[in-house]
Formats: sequence, C-alpha cells, structure tokens
Amino acid sequence: MNDTADLGLHKQRVELVAHRETWRASFVRHRQRIALALGERVARIEHIGSTSVPGLAAKPVIDIAVLVHADTHFFDIITDLCSAGYYYRGDKGSNGGLLFVHESAAKVRTHHLHVVRPGDPAFARYLLFRDALRAESTLRSAYAQLKHRLAEQFPNQREAYTAAKADFIAGVLTANQGDLADKA
Repeated sequence: MNDTADLGLHKQRVELVAHRETWRASFVRHRQRIALALGERVARIEHIGSTSVPGLAAKPVIDIAVLVHADTHFFDIITDLCSAGYYYRGDKGSNGGLLFVHESAAKVRTHHLHVVRPGDPAFARYLLFRDALRAESTLRSAYAQLKHRLAEQFPNQREAYTAAKADFIAGVLTANQGDLADKA
C-alpha cells in the first residue's frame, strides 16, 4: 500500500478532508520507521493532531510527537531522521521542539514530526489537547466548526490558519490543566 496515497498537502495550503481510517495505519508505519531510526533514544511516539481524532476533519498531514530521553543529542536525532527520509525544518523551541517533515513531492507534506525532550511542555500539551478532543464530542464539534471557518478564510495561509486556532487550543488546555501533569 502506498503510504501517502490519501495524504499530502502543499506546505502553504489549508484544505480539510473527512477523517480517514488509513491515517492510523500511516502513523503506525512511520512510528516503526522512527523507532528503527532512533532506537533506544525514543521514550514515546504518539499520533497527535486532528488526524489522530476519529471523526474530526483534518488537513491530510499526520502529526507525530516523539519524546526522546533527556541525554539524547539533537545532532544525532537530526542526522538519523534525515537518513530515514525526513527533512529537518528547525528547532521550534517550546512551540514544538525539533520539526521534521516527510514529503510525497517537493513542498507536499504528508507527515510532521515534533521531537522533544522530557520536561518540554509541548509533549504534554499535544496529548492533553488530543485526548480532550477524543473524549468530548461537543468540544470536537466546536473545533471542527472553527477549523472549517478558518480554512475558508485562510486557504493559502497555513501560518495564519494555525495562529487563528491558538485561542481555542489555549482554552482547552487551560480547562484541562489538572490533567497536564499526567501527560508528561
């Protein structure tokens, strides 16, 4: 099966599609690829973002959070993930750690990897937001409506689309703050 048959979006485009069951299988394949590339340096690999929430429309790009052990050297991570077919796109610091992308063609992203160390708050936030959307249909519906409205407003401005979702995401994280420590 082609790993990217139903995945991929130009890096600036915002286009939402209905949730697809094949997204989980693509995550599993990439989780195996990442685990093989990084070996014992990996503590956890999680499917995050809208593609990880059944029933939620999403951009057809799989987001993956990779938690590595504290003593891991990021230079080694960059080298090994690039050798495994991912492109390094910089250190986003507390906004997502090291960012890597997988592409099906030039600038057509199919997967985003966010590599973080223990203690980085991004990892816990990714899981908290994902789990809240999975658990609460009303919240999931409100988020879907917001995403559709913003996709219409910013069809070729992914950064603006992402920024416009920030208040909603922050509200969900604040409302579930008590669960944050459990996700780290």
